[in-house]
Amino acid sequence: MPGVKHIISAAIIVLVIAGALFFLRSTDTKPNRMSCATEKTTIAVFGDSLVAGYGATKGNDFPSLLSKQLGAPVQNFGRNGETTSSALDRTNQVLQANPDIVVVLLGGNDALQRFPVSTTKQNLGTIIDTFQKAGMKVVLVGVAGGFGSDPFKPMYEELAKTHTVTLVPNILKGLLGNNSFMSDQIHPNDAGYAKIADRLVPVLEGTCE
Repeated sequence: MPGVKHIISAAIIVLVIAGALFFLRSTDTKPNRMSCATEKTTIAVFGDSLVAGYGATKGNDFPSLLSKQLGAPVQNFGRNGETTSSALDRTNQVLQANPDIVVVLLGGNDALQRFPVSTTKQNLGTIIDTFQKAGMKVVLVGVAGGFGSDPFKPMYEELAKTHTVTLVPNILKGLLGNNSFMSDQIHPNDAGYAKIADRLVPVLEGTCE
């Protein structure tokens, strides 16, 4: 009975196609990277030369890359040579911009200038408090405070816990010492800043929601 065979064959094909579509939908784990754009979230990045983009070509500093990937405006409040102490005098710039989220990346120059860890911690705590009291969400980004042993690691962890903020630890991990990602000993190149942006995108997407 050729008619019956054709019907059965057609039914099998339909089932196979339907099963394939169901599988593709159920295994699609690609993250939604439009929440910041959908929520019309404004973001500021506050910090030192890593924020300013020292070592990057134009448009390849990580705040610019974040803006492209998130589809949301990201303001760059980076300044070369900034310490946590000098940053205290610039918090008003961010307050005037009134972003929804502030990414704070400071501490590297404190380590280079051998500030006491207690001073760095106090200054960062004040900066975080200032932004939180203004109603802004804070994402704290850590850097290593030394080679080998890292006195900054517990400091950042305690700050994140005390102030209930998201911490991205040791943002240069795997980049320092790798010439493929660094323009000099402490500053990334374009590829390195792209890595930093990739590490921050999912964190910010979660913060925007």
